[in-house]
Amino acid sequence: GNMSNPNTMYNQNFEFRLNAEATDEKPLTGADTITDIYTTADKTEVVNNDVAYNYAAEVGMMEDIGGNIRYYGVDPNNYVSFNNELWRIIGVFKDIDDGTGKKETRIKIARSESLGDYAWDSNGSNEWLTASLNTYLNGTYLPSLTADAQNMIGDILWNLGGSTEYEGLYADDYYTFERSTTVYSGRSTTWTGKIALMYPSDYLYASNLATCSSDGTYWDTSGCADTSWLFSSTYQWTLTPDASASSSVFIVDNTGCVSIINNVFNANASRPVLFLKSNVQITGGDGSQNNPFTLS
Repeated sequence: GNMSNPNTMYNQNFEFRLNAEATDEKPLTGADTITDIYTTADKTEVVNNDVAYNYAAEVGMMEDIGGNIRYYGVDPNNYVSFNNELWRIIGVFKDIDDGTGKKETRIKIARSESLGDYAWDSNGSNEWLTASLNTYLNGTYLPSLTADAQNMIGDILWNLGGSTEYEGLYADDYYTFERSTTVYSGRSTTWTGKIALMYPSDYLYASNLATCSSDGTYWDTSGCADTSWLFSSTYQWTLTPDASASSSVFIVDNTGCVSIINNVFNANASRPVLFLKSNVQITGGDGSQNNPFTLS
């Protein structure tokens, strides 16, 4: 028909054939994209503390004892644009509990730079549920993020397991006790929320274990801290408490070593860490600093 004679199409018949095919394919999530980068890269075996790891050196990625894929090295291509600023991907983690028992594979990211120096807890306690830094990160900082950024962050069940010692511990040792129920008397073993801090294992696994044979106590040796993109020449807080005292937590010192510090009321570098929702996609970029991954 046409505008001058619209009635020409009235009471007319036409036929067509529509072919439809069912599919179970789903759009690739951001976790899928990062996993594919690792999966398709060549692997070599790296042994550290008698644990054999698969390393994909060409893409700066490795697989930890939990089967999680992590970025490691001085400056891997793990940059991501988030909240209109640079963040970095720690890795892709499996079986992440959202606090309700639902488990998914999700991307874990850390802000590229510290927010500044804050006390872990101004009252001197290593209970994360009531820590002043927790209150700041989730009560003040979180609402300041862009709406898009806030919509990409999901609740997770953070493990708060600790240890009574730090000497002689390697990345796999920290990974194991962080997920334990070993805590100071009365302290919580888990916390459900959005923003927290890195674990000691996050920091240690970010180094090149092919060149570092030391435990975390001596991470200032050549080939250890200087190969970790999470290293900073300042004291950095971690989420993990000391299980033998009420006011001590694990910290990465300014030389790169992991130790326990008992003055949680002191101000040190605080780098926010969070998990993206499982449906967040990577829509562009190559992960380099000048062309970071973009999210949607």
